[in-house]
Amino acid sequence: MNRFISLIAIALCMAACAHKEYDLSEGLNKEVTLFEDEISLPIGSIGPVTLEYAMGSLGKIEGIGSMVAEYIKEDADGFLCVEDSGSIFRSNIYEIERAMGDVSVAKRWNAGYKSAFIGGLAGMLSFVNLKNCNQTLVISSSNPLSVDVPASCEATINCQGDDGSVSMPVAELDNITLKQRSQQELLNLEFPEDFKSKVGSIVFSNLVLDMPATPSSAISNSNGNLFLGFYYKYKSRIGVGEGFSLPMSDISTGQINLPLGKYRLGKCEIEVELENTIPLTVSVDNIRVLKPRESSDEDPVVEDDITVTSGITVAGGTPQKPSTTIIKLALEAASGTIPDIPELMLDLKLEAQPDLGTVPLSTKQGLYVKSSSARICGGITIGSNE
Repeated sequence: MNRFISLIAIALCMAACAHKEYDLSEGLNKEVTLFEDEISLPIGSIGPVTLEYAMGSLGKIEGIGSMVAEYIKEDADGFLCVEDSGSIFRSNIYEIERAMGDVSVAKRWNAGYKSAFIGGLAGMLSFVNLKNCNQTLVISSSNPLSVDVPASCEATINCQGDDGSVSMPVAELDNITLKQRSQQELLNLEFPEDFKSKVGSIVFSNLVLDMPATPSSAISNSNGNLFLGFYYKYKSRIGVGEGFSLPMSDISTGQINLPLGKYRLGKCEIEVELENTIPLTVSVDNIRVLKPRESSDEDPVVEDDITVTSGITVAGGTPQKPSTTIIKLALEAASGTIPDIPELMLDLKLEAQPDLGTVPLSTKQGLYVKSSSARICGGITIGSNE
C-alpha cells in the first residue's frame, strides 16, 4: 500500500513538471468556484408597491396633480374614489314667502329652472387621464315645515362622454313630496359598471312647489333648519384612461435582506417572479443598491460600488387576473465583491394597460414578489482568508 501511494505522489510531481497548470512551485491558487450554473437563496418580501403609495405621487405632477392627490379618498371597500356634494335648490322659508307675494292662501309657487354641476375634483380627473367609474348619485330634500310640500319638475341628468353629451330624464323626480320636518332621500342611482360617460349636471326644469298659506307660520322649529331645498351627493371610483402616465422616482423596495456578502461574488444574476394586480404597465429603471440603514427615518445612501443593469417591464393585471413576469437583475461590484443587499431603490413609471379596459383602482392592488427565493447565477467564489 505504501508503495502504491508513493507511485501516485511521483506521478503527480511528473504531471506538474509536464503541465504548467499543475505546477505548484509558484504557489497554490486557494480559490475555487462552486455552483457555476445557479443556486437558490431565500429573500425577504419585496413590496408591495401599492396604488395607495402611487396616488400619493400624483402630487408631484405640476398643476392639477397636487389637487387630485389631496382629494382622492378610499371607500369602505378599499377603492380610490372622489366625491362631490351641493345643492340643486336651497332657499330660506322667509325668502320663499317674500317671493310668493300674497301668502294669505296656499298657492303653487314656480321656483323656475334650477341646476347643479358636479364639480370639484370629480370633474377634473380627465385632466390627468383618470376615468370616472362605478358612479353613484343620491338626491335628497329638506323641509323645515310642519306640513308636507308636494313638488313637481322635469328632472334630467346630463352626462358627458367621449362620444358627446347624453341627457337622461329621471321620471322618479317628476312628482315628489317633501315630507314635513324631515330630510329624506329621494333618489339613489347606481350607474352600470360599463357606463363610460361622466355625470356632469342635474337639472330641475320648471320646479313648482305647493306652498301653504303664510309658510313662515308653519316652521316647526324657528331655531333649527329654515331651508327648504334639494341636494345631491355624487361619488365616483377612479379608473385609468388610455393616456395615463405617472412617473415616480426614488422608490424604496423596503427591506429585502439578500445575503450575498458571504459568497464573495464579483457579479451575479438574480431572477425573481413578479405578480402585478395593478391595471397598469409598470416600467422599472435606475435600480440602485442602498447601504444598510439603522431606521426608516434615516436618509438612504446609495452603494456606488455596485451597479445593477436591467430592463424591466411588467404587464398590468387585476386582482382577479394578475399578470406574472420573470425579471432578471445583473449585479456587479466595481471592486471587491458584492455585499449583502439590504434594500433597493428604483424609478417606476405607471402607464395604462390598453387591453384591460377601465378597471377601478384599489389600495389593495400592487406589485408583489411572487416567488420566495432568488436564483443566483454566475458562480460562487470561495477564497482563503489570507
